[in-house]
Order: sequence, then structure tokens, then C-alpha cells
Amino acid sequence: MVSTGHDAWSRFLKDFGEGSIAEEEERVDVGTIRHRGERDEEGAVLVEFALISPFLFVILFGILDFGWAFAQILDTRHGAREAARLAAVDFQPTSDEGQDQTDLIVAEICARLESPEVSRVNLALETSDTSGGALATVRVERDLEQLTGFFTFLDDLEPSSEVTFRLERNVSWVSTLGEQACP
Repeated sequence: MVSTGHDAWSRFLKDFGEGSIAEEEERVDVGTIRHRGERDEEGAVLVEFALISPFLFVILFGILDFGWAFAQILDTRHGAREAARLAAVDFQPTSDEGQDQTDLIVAEICARLESPEVSRVNLALETSDTSGGALATVRVERDLEQLTGFFTFLDDLEPSSEVTFRLERNVSWVSTLGEQACP
């Protein structure tokens, strides 16, 4: 069957429709409504951001504060290991003995900590024996500092680390009387 030009025109009008002026105005109105709808969606995006942003800030502040707390815990553990090493070899044995030598070791331990102003050290001999091979314990504590102050329950945490070690030689230091604040 051979199509004529009239059939093609009929199919075109059927597919794309014959529009009257009223239909054209309706199409313009629909376009205008869509444009207004887009502006309304911009307001919706702002409302959605206002609803989501507190959660995003909690996550961001949590990452910052917990990362900072973890770094402080690592510093405390490192301080306890360093303290055990210094005490085991009787760091810089001089003519100082007893509490003076202990104060010298504690000062050196505190100098190796990142925040000595909030740290405390406790050196203790397990017995009164100060010869090589005897056991001793060191404990390092600190107050936890926050960056944002957003998580108040972190204020009560006090990271601490305790290390028990053997003395490598005779030592001239004595046990601290409880915790000793860093000088």
C-alpha cells in the first residue's frame, strides 16, 4: 500500500496533536508552574539541610574529639613505656640519690610527654630491693582534654597506663609517695 501525503499529515497531527490557542496557553501555564516548583524545591533543600546538618556536625565533632582522645591515650601509653625504660636503667645516675633522683627521672618522663601540665607519674618498687632484677611499676595518668567540648561525658575520662618492669641494674631512686604531678 502506498501512503499519500494526506496520510502522513494525518499521522503527524495524530502523534503531535493539533493545538488550539487555549491549549497553548495551558502549556505555558504548566511551564510556569514547573518554574515556580523549582524555586520551591530550593527552599526544600534548605529545610532538608537544616534537618540533616546537626547530625553531620555531631559526626564531624565526634571524629575530632575521639581522634584527639585516642592521640592522648597513645601519648599516655608511650609515656609509661618511656618511664619504665628510664627507671629500669636508673636514668642519669649522679650524686643525687633517693627522692632527688626520683624527681630527676619524673621530670625527664614529663619532658617526653606531649602535655605534661595535665599528667601525673607514679614510680613504685615492688619491694625495698633496688638491685638489678627486682620488679618495679610505673603508672602515668593524665586529664583528658577536648577540642570541641561537645561530648561532656569525655570530661570524666582519665587515660592511664601502667607498666611493670625489671630493673636492669642497681638504682638510686626511690618510690614516689603516690602520684607525682609533672613539674
